[in-house]
Amino acid sequence: MLAFASERVVLEPDKVLFRVGDVTEGAYVLISGTLISTPATSGVDEAIEISLPGTVIGELALIAKHPRRATVKAKTPVELLMVPRTSFAKLLEQFPEIASRTAAKIRNDLGTYVSRIERVKGKF
Repeated sequence: MLAFASERVVLEPDKVLFRVGDVTEGAYVLISGTLISTPATSGVDEAIEISLPGTVIGELALIAKHPRRATVKAKTPVELLMVPRTSFAKLLEQFPEIASRTAAKIRNDLGTYVSRIERVKGKF
């Protein structure tokens, strides 16, 4: 269902998908290629490669208008689907079990993010 409401996005190498602080209208699903995510967290120099097809990028944007915490750009040619927040909200209304699984995933992702911040704070 979401595939019908999604928009195909193609990026060439070094093109930015979104920057730290941007507010996107939804999340992205990686179809092919490799992305580089550079966190905004002060003191974190490591970029994260994202290359597993099916990976959801910026899933918090599916439920809230929230500034991006990282800059994400293409390392190789990339193809993604952009899933709009409004389409996702309609899906959640129709299928509550998806809402529950999504909430659990977001809780887990936020916990991982907070633990990374704690590790960085411990270095200073």
